[in-house]
Amino acid sequence: MANLDLSATPIAERTETKIFGSADTAVQFEKLFADDVSLQRTLSALQRGPVRFYRDNVVAFENDLDDYLLFVVSGVVRSRKVCKEGTRNIVGFYLPGDLSGWTDVKRSLAIEAASDTEVVFLKRSSLLSLATRDGRVAGVLLSATINELARAQEHILLMSKPAKCRVATFLSELWVRLGKAKYLEVPFSYQDIADYLGLTLETLSRNITELERSGLISRVAARTLLLRNHFELQRMMH
Repeated sequence: MANLDLSATPIAERTETKIFGSADTAVQFEKLFADDVSLQRTLSALQRGPVRFYRDNVVAFENDLDDYLLFVVSGVVRSRKVCKEGTRNIVGFYLPGDLSGWTDVKRSLAIEAASDTEVVFLKRSSLLSLATRDGRVAGVLLSATINELARAQEHILLMSKPAKCRVATFLSELWVRLGKAKYLEVPFSYQDIADYLGLTLETLSRNITELERSGLISRVAARTLLLRNHFELQRMMH
């Protein structure tokens, strides 16, 4: 692991009503069990962090997460694989509240900060042991596994669709994951999106422009979008 800033920063609760959909609002893992102070303390003892990583720094190299799960507190992390010919493939993005490193496939990928981010590392064996004794912890881990596998499956299916469909699907799903706010603040680079969708940066830019000309989205700022026609964007996803 590299380039760590171990300074602690205050962590806020995620708010439900938002004007801008962003990844800046922090989420604490133990707060998922806000009704049980004793369980929160137990979970806090299993954590290392929060640890801050700056954008594009490595959070964990391949197989570094054999002993740990990674929980995103704030910002975005990406999982990626670089092919022998040098092509970078981004396999997934993890937003505040997401748990990574659970499946064997994900543990074989490098994890990087797609934006300035804070994460906590959870001892895998200790968390699994706790899950065998507490159904709520087991439920959170099961949901995390199901969500991770579902997103991986959707990503595979998405890659067989036309470029405009990939872009519309990605923006719509990101809007949902960031809380369905009025404005979508894309928290990582467009190059990251292109590498995730298997497109060149030029193709991605061209398709965003086409969506804008069609009146489906508007660019408010460089990485701030207004999704104007959710129904039509949803139709394009299928």
